[in-house]
This record gives sequence, structure tokens and C-alpha cells, in this order.
Amino acid sequence: MGAPIKPCSIDLIASPSHRVLDPLWAYHKLYSVFATYGDAFLVVSPWGLYLANASPSVIHQIATRRTDWVKPIEHYAVVEQFGPNVVTTEGSTWREHRKITSGSFNEKSNAVVWKESIRQAQQMIKAWARRNSNGADSAMEVGDVYPDAATTSMHIIGRSGFGVKLLWPGEELEERLPLDQPKKVWEGHANLNSYLHELLELKKNAIKDGTAEKDSLDLMVPLIEASNTGTSTKFTTANILGNAFIFLFAGHETTANSITFLLIFLALNLPAQRRLQSTLDTLLAPHSKQTPQEWPYPSLFNTLGNSYLGACINEQLRLIASVTMIPKRSIGPQTLTLEDGRTVRVPGNTFQHFCVPSVHRNPHYWPHKPTSLRDPAAKNDLNDFVPERWLLPTSNPSTAADQGQTDGEEIKESGGKHHKTTIEELESSDGPDIGAAALFNPPRGAFLPFSHGARACLGRRFAMVELVGVLATLMKDYSVELDVRDFAPPPTQTTTASEKKGGAGQGAEEEEDIFEAMMKRLDEGEKRAVYGKAQERAWTILERELGGLVTLQCVGRKVPLRFCRRGGEMFGGLS
Repeated sequence: MGAPIKPCSIDLIASPSHRVLDPLWAYHKLYSVFATYGDAFLVVSPWGLYLANASPSVIHQIATRRTDWVKPIEHYAVVEQFGPNVVTTEGSTWREHRKITSGSFNEKSNAVVWKESIRQAQQMIKAWARRNSNGADSAMEVGDVYPDAATTSMHIIGRSGFGVKLLWPGEELEERLPLDQPKKVWEGHANLNSYLHELLELKKNAIKDGTAEKDSLDLMVPLIEASNTGTSTKFTTANILGNAFIFLFAGHETTANSITFLLIFLALNLPAQRRLQSTLDTLLAPHSKQTPQEWPYPSLFNTLGNSYLGACINEQLRLIASVTMIPKRSIGPQTLTLEDGRTVRVPGNTFQHFCVPSVHRNPHYWPHKPTSLRDPAAKNDLNDFVPERWLLPTSNPSTAADQGQTDGEEIKESGGKHHKTTIEELESSDGPDIGAAALFNPPRGAFLPFSHGARACLGRRFAMVELVGVLATLMKDYSVELDVRDFAPPPTQTTTASEKKGGAGQGAEEEEDIFEAMMKRLDEGEKRAVYGKAQERAWTILERELGGLVTLQCVGRKVPLRFCRRGGEMFGGLS
């Protein structure tokens, strides 16, 4: 039968230092509670039994035993506003939704995602340039990246997933989805409901007329076809609209978060940014005569995704996954095998969470160094943005320059011999592509940005194609730094008369000139001090002030950034 998991005391619920029943406790506490109580522990509370889980092995067992551990779908009502969908259903109903929706995700469609991601990244740069009077060749200050990242992702899913071409302000034939601008909740819901019904009718007519979009995912088409067939459970209008909404929502908010946090992390770690740009210079050199729109898919995506760029994306997803807690509930008593080989019993109706921020920092399963880049008291660097932890030595001379190995304790196995992996294997269980460059392959259940098991995200390759395309397009020509205007020293008497041109009534252009002139006067130590303050603020926001009802994002203070053409950096020499 096995021994029961030892329950933990009530202080885990009530203690301000723990409070494991807080919805975001794993984000706030990371791995610290597990370091005290173990990688999986059971909490007995007035509300029932709760299993906190940061054990890759236990996560893998639960995720792959779908009939023993089910998704508590009552917790997903917030994303069932328009009808049942592949996220909010279970059992045979979920299998039907999954079967119908999964066929739309294929390489032909991903080629459209690739081209549209590149185009939208270029349009985002143009949007920043329009807001800055000096244009794209001068510094562009962006106080909050997320709205533009969300617009970029919305446009990508609109074009690639629904065949709807969405344009930025300033482009011709402007068309927008109703979620582009902030609205009252009721108004946004009504507008989107009306839009989805209209889109449904357009798709039905296109199918009938034989004019359906040929080069997009056509996410609605298989749903409509399922509603007309008698060979499967007939899809209702609510089923169609529910899945359309979840693809629209999941297809833009999660990747918008990742784009936002990626750019912030690259601004926080300038050496990593320089290494990324050097990698892009090397890998894009054979395509120098092509425009980004002509970059080949899938060959270049695979090359970039398996390089330092892929390492940067994976490291961002490790540090801030969009979803922090993945719930399951046991159906009857269940046995689980722990890492040390012990078999334990878990009572029926136990609610559990895959604690994503915690397992992503479990030092037993991740390469790490024994010291932190920024916290002398930390025991390792797992809270730092270190893309190098994803790089493994390789015998391939063409990629050897782009590889590195972090130091740290031996990494435990979880369900099999450790091996190198490619970006494709993170998305598939078919095994590694031996011919590709290698990235670190976390043990099964240790890396959960797209969940794990049969219910893993259908659009994970869609998301990776989008992230690689957007980041490569941005960082090929531009650098990003933290905006330090709030920490820059005030003008002094050494400011020249020409720098004071315009006085109190000076325009934005003259004001920017004065600011840049003052920054150029600072020596390296003074620049380091100014940038250090901006870094401290950014890390405080990322570690303490994120929140959200469904996905994790900046809900309070934002991290302002500064973009410039490569070579125009203020802090390019800082390590």
C-alpha cells in the first residue's frame, strides 16, 4: 500500500512567511517553502487536502495518469465565457475537442506564423518610431512594452489563426479586434461576442463558397465542419465560439507576456544581450541578401531556436511562465513514487498544484552556479536570468562557439537517462533531432511553460515560432536598455548653454538631447551606479509586483525601456 505522505502543520496556511493557500504563493515564495518541507508535501486545511508539488517525478506521474488525476474544470469558468472549449472540458468531451482542434496546428500553418511574426515585429518598431519624434534611428522610449506586445501577438493570431489581417495605426485599411483598446468589461465582452458571431458566419460562407483561407491555421474551419458531421459529437455554436475565444485569448496574452519579459530580461543582463546579438550576426550572415520576410521556414527557425536565442527564450519561460499553478484533483486514493523510491498514498479528492515557479527553481534538477549574480546571500543563481544554463558542450564546430556549461551540483534524472535536446523535443515526445545543436533537456516534469502530459498546450510550437521570429527581428538591428531617466543625475552648472537650449519651454527633442548629453558626461562608475538603480527597480517589480487573474503580468508599476539602433547604446560597455 505504501506509507502516507506526512501532513504539514497549520503554519503553512496561516504564517505570513508561507501562506501556501494564497493563489500566487509559489510566485512569491519560489522554492523556499519546498527547501524546508520537501519537493512534495501535503497540507491539511479546513478546506480540504492540498498537495503542493515541485517534484518533477511526481508531476510527471500525475500529468500522465489522466483518469486518476483530473482537471478541476470548475476553476476555469473565467475562460468559458463564450462556451465550452479544449481548456475547460474533461474526459470524453475534452478528447473530442482535442481531436477536432489539434489538426489545425501544422507546419504549413506555422510558416504563416513565422512570416507574420516578422512583419508584426517590424510594425511594432515603426509604431515606437512614430511616437518618438526623432524616428527609428534615434532612441525610442517605451514606458510599457506590454500593450504593443499584446497588439503584436493579437495581430499574429488574427492573421495566422483566423485569416483576419489586422493593421497598426498608420497602416492603410486599418482593422482592429475589439480587445485592442481598453474597454469596460461588459462592453468588451459584448463587442467580442458580436465579432466572433460575425466571424463565424463569414467562415461558414467561405467554406460553402470554397473561398476559405488557404494559408492560415483556419482554427474555426474544423470546428464548423465538426458541427455539420454526424460521425462525431456535434459541435454547437457555443463549442465553436468557446474554442475560438480560447485560441484568441491564449494565442496572444501568453506570448505577449513572454515578449515583454524577454525584453526586460535582456535589458537587465546586457552581456547576455550582446551575446545574443553576436549569435544573430553569425547565424543570419548567410541570409544577408534576404529581407526578414524572406527568411526561410523551418530551417532558419530551427537554427535560431537551437542557438543562444532559444536559450534566452527558454530561460525567460523558466523564470516567469505565464501560468504559475496547474491544478489537478485525485479521483479516489492514489499511490505515487517519490524521488527516493518510496511509495506513498494520497487520499481521494486531494487538490494539488504543479507549482511552476518552484519546480523551475528546484536546484536538484537545474544547472546552476553556487552564487547569484545579484544576491550575495543566495545559495545559487536560479533566480537570475542566465541563458547559458541551457547550453551544453557540442562536438559540432559550427555551434561550438555558441555553447557554454554552467557549474553546479550533479543534475538528478527523472524518468530516464539524461541527454541533449533540441527545441523541437521540448515540444514533442518523439525524441531528439540528432542533427541539431543541443540545448539542455530538463528532466520530465521539471519544465512546465506549456504544462505537461496529454493536456500540454496545443499551440506550443506556434508560440515558439512567434517568439523566435519576433525576437530575431527586433534584436538583429536594435538594442534594449532600461530607461534610467528617473535615476539620472540632475542638470548641473556644467551643462552648457547649447545643452540648455529651449529653457523651461523646450521641446521633447531638445530635452532628449540634454538628457543624452548629461549621460555621456558620466564615467563608467557613475553609469554603473545609475543603471544599477534601474536594475534594482526592475527586479523588485518582477519579483514582488506581478499578478493577474489568469496569466502572470505587470499589473502595477511597469518597467520602462529604451530602444536604439545597435551602436547607439548608453550603457553598451557595462558588464
